[in-house]
Amino acid sequence: MLNIKYEELKKASAISAFRFFIDACKGFRWIFLFDVVYSFLNSLSKILVAVLFAKLIDYFSSISIAEFSWQTAMLYVCGIFGLFLFTNSCRYIRETTDEKARSLIGWRAQEYALSYIAKQSSAYLKEQKSGALAQRINNFGDNCWTLFLSFERVTSCFWLIIIPLFVIGKTDLGIMSLVLAFGGLSVLFSVYASRESASVHKESEKKETAFNGEVTDALSNILLIKMFGAERLENEKLKKDIDGVNSYNIRKSKINNIIRGGQEALIAAFQITVLIISLNLWHKGIIKAADVILLLLLLNDFLPHFSRLLNDVTLVRNDLGKLDYSVALLQQPLSIVDAENAQELEAGKGKIEFQNIRFGYETGKDVFNDFNLTIKNGERVGIVGRSGGGKSTLINLLQRNYDVLSGRILINGQDIKEVTLGSLKRALAVISQDSVLFHRPIKQNISFGNPAATTRQIKAAAERAQADKFIEETPHGYLTITGERGVQLSGGQRQRIAIARAILKKAPILILDEATSALDNETENEVIDALNALMKNKTVIAIAHRLSTLKNMDRIIVIDNGRIVEEGTPAELLDKKGKFAKLWNLQKR
Repeated sequence: MLNIKYEELKKASAISAFRFFIDACKGFRWIFLFDVVYSFLNSLSKILVAVLFAKLIDYFSSISIAEFSWQTAMLYVCGIFGLFLFTNSCRYIRETTDEKARSLIGWRAQEYALSYIAKQSSAYLKEQKSGALAQRINNFGDNCWTLFLSFERVTSCFWLIIIPLFVIGKTDLGIMSLVLAFGGLSVLFSVYASRESASVHKESEKKETAFNGEVTDALSNILLIKMFGAERLENEKLKKDIDGVNSYNIRKSKINNIIRGGQEALIAAFQITVLIISLNLWHKGIIKAADVILLLLLLNDFLPHFSRLLNDVTLVRNDLGKLDYSVALLQQPLSIVDAENAQELEAGKGKIEFQNIRFGYETGKDVFNDFNLTIKNGERVGIVGRSGGGKSTLINLLQRNYDVLSGRILINGQDIKEVTLGSLKRALAVISQDSVLFHRPIKQNISFGNPAATTRQIKAAAERAQADKFIEETPHGYLTITGERGVQLSGGQRQRIAIARAILKKAPILILDEATSALDNETENEVIDALNALMKNKTVIAIAHRLSTLKNMDRIIVIDNGRIVEEGTPAELLDKKGKFAKLWNLQKR
């Protein structure tokens, strides 16, 4: 796991991306050192090969056929072949270790991004498109991998440029000065040109991520699109998004071509200049023919590496721009975090207290103000009221999906702000109206809250949830894949899987959020029987619009505009003929 802190990521753009990248490479930085050594040896080997070739050609040109010695020629050939074997062996070792490092660095970056996003508040996650988030998380790995590769190439190019430059200087200082001037001019051009390129690559990454979010959204709602016959409308929308992505891709290509064209023009001009100067020096007798050959061989090897270095400078800037967009995802502060000295929650039997709480989603618009409620150990409490009255907000606050502005929420006497989020979530079992399942076997969906559960325990939980019969009738029983979000199962079946999951979790507090509102009457009765089995020996908070599902509750709380306006047993509230009785009578019609 990465150790980089949020405070470090708040720094300005490229610095944040670079910090993240450096932290992702922790444990593999020795590879860069290895690359420096390998590049030095590889460059030295290539120089020696060039020297040997030059000397071999000079040997051939300085003797007659009668003076030719196979022994001398083969010494040169064996030297060249030996250097070739050495450099290729080093290259094999380097590529093997690099491939492992790159994949681990990418995986580590993705893991960090996913774990960070998972800690975000419900409010933040509701505003995001899951497809776009998934794309940005995947991009962390890709961007870190490509940036690692770019830095590695820059490292390897260092010696492949420095050593030939040293040999060129030893041959002729004037030509070395020319090489340095050319190099400085080329680097300045590449750095300046890559500014615009990095900006365009960052914007392109935004467009592509947004497009992937739109595609995922369309696929998630494909049945709704077909139901309304809106395929043409959606296709036109996606085409517009594609055009937006393509316009940036074309712009990227143009800028890259301009940069590459400028670099190649500089290199071509430089080659011609050096060739003319070298021939002039040979013509004047200042250097030998072998020196001209060596210079041309060195430049032939030097210039491609220098060209690659210029290209890698641009790539590094581009990759940092793309990674910067990904890192921006981690620059969103977490609104719900563990307290500095947070303790594990000891929930006991699940006594819950809301003490003088105040909360509002918007400044100046409180949902609750000085709200108080105590739920005893093992008490089953139903919460009813008009939509927007605060019912769902109350259970969101209990789960710490949001934090209260003032007041306290206690479980077994412990303030939930002072306990770890993990221990709080483990103490709560939640069954909502839309029980989401993973695209995994039924067995894994049931054991999600208790991964260590045995097959026997999973089946026992399914039996208590009255889910075992329909599970056995599925094509592969407990190994049947439920489909994305459980689409292969009916609503009632999904709810019973969710109940089995909650049974296996063994949490002392059970939250039911409209757990039966989407079911038909027959299925609802089956699910209620399963819920009654689950509610034994638990503290229960149940929200329901169908008031008949609350008839077995110990107490009913009626909330209106963030206030408790009535409370009592179902029978007592019906006798009062107040708000609860009015709602009950409306549903009986």
